[in-house]
Amino acid sequence: MSYERVKVTPDDIILKSTDANTERAEKLYANLAIPSYVHSYSLAIDYMYRWFESKFEKGFFIGGIYVDGKHVLDDYKNKDQKLIIKGQQPRARIEPRIQHDYDREGLDSYLAPVNMYTRRSNLNNSFFKDYDRDIFLGLNMKALRMDFNFKVRLNTRAQQLDLAQRMELYFRVGATQYEDLSLDFHVPKEIILNIAERAGFEIKKNEVVDIVEFLHYLNRHSDLPFLFKIRAINKKAEFFIRMNGLYTHIAVRDKLQLDDGERNGKLDFHYHIEMNAVLTIPVPQFYAYYSANDLTVKINTKEANEGTVAIYSINVVDIPKVDENGWAQAAITQYATDEGEEFMDLSSLFSGENILSRTINHDLTNGVSPDHFINIKVFTEGDIAKYVPIKMDWNTKIAYFRDPQPEDILDIAIYYDREYINELNISMESLNDNRISESNLNKSGYESEYFDKGKESSMKRSK
Repeated sequence: MSYERVKVTPDDIILKSTDANTERAEKLYANLAIPSYVHSYSLAIDYMYRWFESKFEKGFFIGGIYVDGKHVLDDYKNKDQKLIIKGQQPRARIEPRIQHDYDREGLDSYLAPVNMYTRRSNLNNSFFKDYDRDIFLGLNMKALRMDFNFKVRLNTRAQQLDLAQRMELYFRVGATQYEDLSLDFHVPKEIILNIAERAGFEIKKNEVVDIVEFLHYLNRHSDLPFLFKIRAINKKAEFFIRMNGLYTHIAVRDKLQLDDGERNGKLDFHYHIEMNAVLTIPVPQFYAYYSANDLTVKINTKEANEGTVAIYSINVVDIPKVDENGWAQAAITQYATDEGEEFMDLSSLFSGENILSRTINHDLTNGVSPDHFINIKVFTEGDIAKYVPIKMDWNTKIAYFRDPQPEDILDIAIYYDREYINELNISMESLNDNRISESNLNKSGYESEYFDKGKESSMKRSK
């Protein structure tokens, strides 16, 4: 099913959704929610801290690694107090700074009013879709660029010179590097409460009562896994989405800077090495929440407006958005058949390194047919009354027709159980155990070791 948008006034806003038997019309409102920028800032610092620390053997910085801006007593949570009080060497300091004027040459700047975006946005680009309750949640991304200054303090000139040679090699000084990451992004609580209220979940004291069942519901309708974790900034459990395959770029173009140490009488000590790096990482810009109901909890934006603003969509192809299993539509494509054709090769639809392909391969390896979480429907002329039966061979990804086909254009709709896929992905990737990890979609041919400490080399060729 595809949609065509037209420009209308807020009073005229209606969502029309047509299936085989019924037609209904609902008012659909769109609201923007801007997530905490501090969370993105924290993710960037956490990633660069691990990236820097991973280049040295475990326990190298016995005096600790201090990050500018953190709480003065933060180190006492997980460090030996004696080491910190004595200030032993070597130790390091990280100074992060945001480039506030970076906007990818205007690509991340949105100069129109907020209501202009909500009128022109498309709910079908949402990652969360519940067509039964008319709830949709989308996400718009931007790039965050930060400068990092790393300063290492050592006891002697010999240590400084030796470590400088290692750092030039390990950090690829003068070059750039990248990694595809898997990151947790915080979902504003106002959005969560509005979804929960609309979906019929009990809410007490601004908290969802049945967290487990609500997580099942979220993952049943979402293309991205929802997680429930402790948020470090307030020590409260909140909801996050996990986004995979995020391109992250690090540039270490400047040469290392070495000083002549400090002198006290005739003794030289406290030799330093400084390194500058620039990180560019994708982060959320704002969430777009669509619902047929007014907000239970008001969602604030940086620009005041007169409340909710809506969009208008019309159904032009009669293929249902939800199948008989309650699974939302994932994709629609077309296939041209020749006269007498008996099968079609769908391997291109289920190839590549993505969560759906990995789930299919996981089930096939365990002797389970993917039919239990994927439903493929084939129609002619975009009419659900003209259904074309198929039998899927998942080992070859070939769909066999029950009868030879005439020369025609077939519409293929793919539905899958998002709850099963997301929860299997959470289990296989241990997403509840971390908030940053290397993306399982990394195709660079290298295996990153940013998160394995004590390594002598930063990268190694995959076998």
